[in-house]
Amino acid sequence: MELIINADDCGKSKEVNEAIAQFIEAGKITSTTVMANMDDLEGAARLFDKYKESVSFGVHLNLTEGHPLLYSNMLIEKGLYVETENKIVFNLNSFRNKIMSVDIRKELKKELCAQIEKIMDYGIQISHIDSHHHIHTGLLLLPMMPDLVKRYGIRKMRRMRNYVPVASWANIALRNLWAQLIKLQNRKIIMTDYFGIYEDWHDGGKQVLPGSMILELMCHPGGAYQEEEIKLLETDFISLKNVKLINYKEI
Repeated sequence: MELIINADDCGKSKEVNEAIAQFIEAGKITSTTVMANMDDLEGAARLFDKYKESVSFGVHLNLTEGHPLLYSNMLIEKGLYVETENKIVFNLNSFRNKIMSVDIRKELKKELCAQIEKIMDYGIQISHIDSHHHIHTGLLLLPMMPDLVKRYGIRKMRRMRNYVPVASWANIALRNLWAQLIKLQNRKIIMTDYFGIYEDWHDGGKQVLPGSMILELMCHPGGAYQEEEIKLLETDFISLKNVKLINYKEI
């Protein structure tokens, strides 16, 4: 089994970037994805310059936390952006699985393009695409993905979360069905076979998937996931039989 450990939220803050650097140095993560609209994109660019030979750097599309890069009066009027304390912030969580008008989707797509282009402007070479709170797998944004990856030459994308060992059989069946539909729509895009949460894999006994399966696990160094960090640091990947650590550049 080939295993990608991806640190989400790179660029969110100096603290997150420092933690990601520590986990890269410790050999615990092989990939990370960058947020364009948060507090330390400059630090993310420095991480890329230092670790680009060994770690893949993707884009972490974000419409659920922080402020947009582009102003949109339409999205404010429709409630997808809100004004608070003289700032405009995202308010997309309640809309992520709704089908909106073509004009609204065009406005959102402009924001996503601005985020990708800003990361590229900082010299970061994008290996793959995923999103904050998995918005790219919801009904609102999913139809945009084929055009986005084609426009920017991004050939790889995180799949729907389908590694859920603690879920009910009905939940797993529905997730697998949705994952297959997403894969069908994005059949020209490369994805791993499975995607899940690092803690689920750790607590489930570090399950080795059969054959040449590729599993991506997400983690969040430097955030509010201290227990996850402890478990990640204690894992000796070298000692795990039939497990090979890779990054997104290698698939």
